This record gives sequence, C-alpha cells and structure tokens, in this order.
Amino acid sequence: MVIWGVNFAIIDIGLRSFDPYLLASLRFLLAAVPAVFFFKRPNVPWRYLLLYGLFFGIGQFGLLFAGMDLGFSAGLASVVMQLQAFWTIGLAAGLMGERVSPRFLVGFVVAGVGMGLVAAVTDGSVTAAGTVMVVGASLSWAVANLIIKKAQPENALAFTVWASLVPPVPMFLLSLGLGGWGTVEHSFTTMGWTGLGSLLYMVYPTILFGFALWGHLLRTYRTSRVAPLTLLVPIFGMASSMLLLGEPLGVMKATAITLVILGLVLNQFDVIGKVRARWALRHPGPVPSEVPGGEKPADATKAS
Repeated sequence: MVIWGVNFAIIDIGLRSFDPYLLASLRFLLAAVPAVFFFKRPNVPWRYLLLYGLFFGIGQFGLLFAGMDLGFSAGLASVVMQLQAFWTIGLAAGLMGERVSPRFLVGFVVAGVGMGLVAAVTDGSVTAAGTVMVVGASLSWAVANLIIKKAQPENALAFTVWASLVPPVPMFLLSLGLGGWGTVEHSFTTMGWTGLGSLLYMVYPTILFGFALWGHLLRTYRTSRVAPLTLLVPIFGMASSMLLLGEPLGVMKATAITLVILGLVLNQFDVIGKVRARWALRHPGPVPSEVPGGEKPADATKAS
C-alpha cells in the first residue's frame, strides 16, 4: 500500500518531464516488454485482454495522468481514485445483478458529500477539468475490475503484463496528435534522471512487484482480510504528496478527505450491522415470558 500510495507523488514528478499520454505509453510499454516474453499468454479470450488494456491502461491511467497534468493534486487523486470501490459495486449490481447492501448506500452518500467538498477546494490543487478526468479514471478502474473478474485469469500478473501491450501505441499516437513530434522530442531530451527514475518506479515497483504481492496476499489470505488494506493507499498518498511535493492540507481539503475515507470505511466494513448488534445486546427486547406493560402472564399450570 505504501508503494501504491507514494506512486501518486511519483506520477506528479514524472509529469514534469513527460507529456501525460507519452508517460502512459512508456509506462505500459516497459511493463509489457520484456516481461511478456517470460509469461505465458493467459488462457482467456483475447477480448478480455483487449478490454482490460483499454480500461485499465488508457481509461484508468490515461485519464489519471491527464487529470493530474491539468492541475488535480497527487494527494487528492490518491483519495478520489478509491471511488472505484463504489463504481465497482454499483456496476456489478446493475450489470450482474449483485445485491447492494444498505452500508454501500450510506457510504456512497458520505463519500459523495466529501467529493462535493473536493470540488469546493480553492487552494489551487483542484481544477474542474482535472476533477472530471480523475473521476473518470476511477470509473474506468471499476470497469477494469469487472473485466478481470469476468475473465478469471489464473495468473493476475501475467494477465496484466499481456494486457499492457494494448495501451502503448494508442497513447503514443494521442500524444503525437495533440502535441506533435516536438512534444515527444522535448520529453526525451529534458527528462533527466528524475524523469527516468519516476518512470521506472511506476513500472517495476508499482505494476510488477505491487501486483505480484497483491496477488500473493489474495491467494494466501481471505479477501475480507486483504481488501481493507486498500484504505491505506490514500493515507500514504496524501502523506507522500505533502512530504515530497509540499501539497497544502487546509481545513476544507482535510474534511473532504476524511469524508471520502469514512465513506469507504462504511462501505468496506459492516459498521451499521455492528452498531445494531451492539444496541440489541445493550437494549434487549421483552423476553418471551413477559407481555407489554411488564406483567407476567398467568401460569397455565396453576388452578384458577
């Protein structure tokens, strides 16, 4: 979770050297090559690899990089991206008929209030266009989650490596079309060690090591024990952005982040159910031998 949280600050640093679409293209190119030669192609239909590459690579990270390049801060991006949990459940309910629990609705409303406050932040770390892009990235992440759930690959890392072959060419062409060859040339001639280091961090620790470790945890432990760890991502993301980038944390932003994380917690844990259970234990109802008013019924075994 530390690796994924810090990754948002590293993306911000990388965007100082690279065009956002070129950065996304290079990230997935290095994630796919040469790793693709060491992993057998997953035994899933090609359409799942293509769709996952489109939504995970182009949708999730293409929009995330573009949103951050348009002025959306790294710390807030690490928080807003976690909205994918709500989108995933909502899409699963609409497309797959999965039941939505009351705690999802409560958590969604709380997180929605937090997002409203995010839009009201005026310290320069939020832009309207950036917000739309990052929220769109979280939605694309949710679609990617459903695709990998439908595909059911035996090796999630191999699936990710092969799907990483999809984004590089479209992202490069988009960068070339929007900025011209001059933008591409400028990125390579000015990136320096900082730009190169940020790119390598996004590829190897984040995608390859991070996904391998995550897959190991999911295989070793129950999902209910592992999934809550993702709540640490925005905490490390905001902390690293403050330390590495000097991102300010005002009252409005802190309140917004708290509400979004609280909404995620309510969605992740059955807080409502636990509160109701504790209330029932502390305030037990009438026992069967009692009737309203506190009077005990007459003993049927006694003679009248």
